[in-house]
Amino acid sequence: MSTHKIGFFGFGHMAQVIFAALDRAKVIPRSHVSFVRRDAEKSRLNEQKFGITSTTLETLVSQSDVIFLSVRPQQATDALLQLKGFDLNGKMVISILAGTTLSFFENKLGPAVQVIRVMPNIASEVNQGMTIVTHGAKCSVEFKSFVNILFGSMGQVSVQPESLMDVACGMAGSGPGFVLRLIDAMARVGIKQGMSEEDALKIAAQTFKGAAALVAKGLAPSELLSQIATPQGVTAAGFESMTRTNVDAHFMMAIESAAARSKDLSS
Repeated sequence: MSTHKIGFFGFGHMAQVIFAALDRAKVIPRSHVSFVRRDAEKSRLNEQKFGITSTTLETLVSQSDVIFLSVRPQQATDALLQLKGFDLNGKMVISILAGTTLSFFENKLGPAVQVIRVMPNIASEVNQGMTIVTHGAKCSVEFKSFVNILFGSMGQVSVQPESLMDVACGMAGSGPGFVLRLIDAMARVGIKQGMSEEDALKIAAQTFKGAAALVAKGLAPSELLSQIATPQGVTAAGFESMTRTNVDAHFMMAIESAAARSKDLSS
């Protein structure tokens, strides 16, 4: 168990998912975690639910050596101006703000502050997350290792250059939402034909999970597709419909649109 002390500046849904995953994995004791949230009533409820302490920003900064920036992207400038008013010497900053670049942090906080950008996703809630990480220039080996341990406790970690963070946001950050819509669409076909909602969702979810497991095992999708679709068979008929309606291209457009929005947020 780590001796680091963590402070969450902002404690919305994703910050709560991250804390809950760390707590399940026993990475950080609860006594070493605090948070700041503007809404006093929500702070009180969060204290009761998670067993951690709400505090002031001044106290959080002074007592934490690792600070999670988990406010909304639109609040980033104001949040960093508040942080800049405190002594950040030796602090390690982890940002989960979409579209907020490392240079933005360096300009606001100074180039000496250690900053790592991370893009977790909602599947971290069940320890199946895919977190994308990019390191600031001043980050120590110890800080990089600690972040890998933190997010490795809730799924997989991929270190990418910052130039690829926007597309990674579209793939991994927004991706679960796109996949959930596909699962829902598959389930609705079953329900339309008379299945119960419970059975249809179970079949659809397990189908996606199983296909993903094959790819995660190292098998190429193209190889698997050739094994599944026999000429003039059932799956081939479905493929013909997907090709005719350009499903692949439309799905790619959804990811590209999310990536473009991430880029817009950084401009």
